[in-house]
Amino acid sequence: MKKISASIPAVIRNIELKKQVKKKNNKENEDTSSSIVIFQHNNLIEARYSLTLQEKRLILWLISKIQPDEEDFKKHELAVQEFMNLLELTGKANYKELQKVTLGLMKKVLVIKRPDERTLTQVNWINYAHYEEGTGRIQLAFSDAMKPFLLHLKSQFTAIEVTDLMQFKSIHAIRIYELLKQYQDIGERTLTIDEIKECCGVKEKLKQYIHFEQKLLLIAQREINEKSDIHIEFERIKPSRKIEGIKFIISKNKAYELRNNPVKETQEIKRKPPIIDTLKEFGLSLRVINQILKENTEQTIQNAINAVDLQLSRGQVRNTKAMLMTAIKEQWHPEKYKQRYLITSQASQWYYCR
Repeated sequence: MKKISASIPAVIRNIELKKQVKKKNNKENEDTSSSIVIFQHNNLIEARYSLTLQEKRLILWLISKIQPDEEDFKKHELAVQEFMNLLELTGKANYKELQKVTLGLMKKVLVIKRPDERTLTQVNWINYAHYEEGTGRIQLAFSDAMKPFLLHLKSQFTAIEVTDLMQFKSIHAIRIYELLKQYQDIGERTLTIDEIKECCGVKEKLKQYIHFEQKLLLIAQREINEKSDIHIEFERIKPSRKIEGIKFIISKNKAYELRNNPVKETQEIKRKPPIIDTLKEFGLSLRVINQILKENTEQTIQNAINAVDLQLSRGQVRNTKAMLMTAIKEQWHPEKYKQRYLITSQASQWYYCR
């Protein structure tokens, strides 16, 4: 597990550094790669809750302070001014305004389901907030019931670069990102409208689909594609007259990688296997393609494609996709089918010449 930087306030400093680089708009190789990675159990990501953008940013900051070897939650401290910067509060904000944010987190309950254990946990986010007006510092701590979802995670967790999320202006964009990031390797995820609404805390709102798409989906898509490491598209699931779900298509955000590491991006573009596009032309989904690439060498796949192409040229294929899957599984080689074709052709010529 990657160790998280614990410097105060590292999240804020990294955000400001990225903003400075963006304003300068120069081509110098600035070090903006010191983004802080946080780890959350997937059950926590799937939890149902409603937070404001300010509350969510504070939670992300608090998670970023957790160290991999922590046995218990510690009290973490930051200056009031840093707190205000983190939540983008104006200079006129006072302790009472800050207390509204922490008090809101202490009152709000999240519901975490663990299907594998058949349990449901209802817990408040934090159980401690201490203000020192004389020193201008604040101490915060998570509720102990959050331990299984944030400490000593060995499986079923998602790693997220929190610095990017702190720049999001929409709480819904952050939630959609979290829900989709864990499915990046699969390449797609389908959620019902109700599941999305519950995870975003808008279960009783945005009742008309057009409002749901305009005020939640499209805004989230734009922020995720502009500011994060993943790129998403979505398709409406409409088995009848009513739109019941959304299928998200998830891929790497090439524009993001180019901004953060131009050299690496150039190298990856050169190495990008064109075979992916070929497999797409056969009608295979990204999920299936990723699985094929994990289990087979590129040469094996290319041989299978060439063998199927030979069959296609002879009009001997009824189901192209199915034949390709079989060809990859059985590791077909085009030379084998070329030889068969030559023998068959020669036999046919001999027969007609008699």
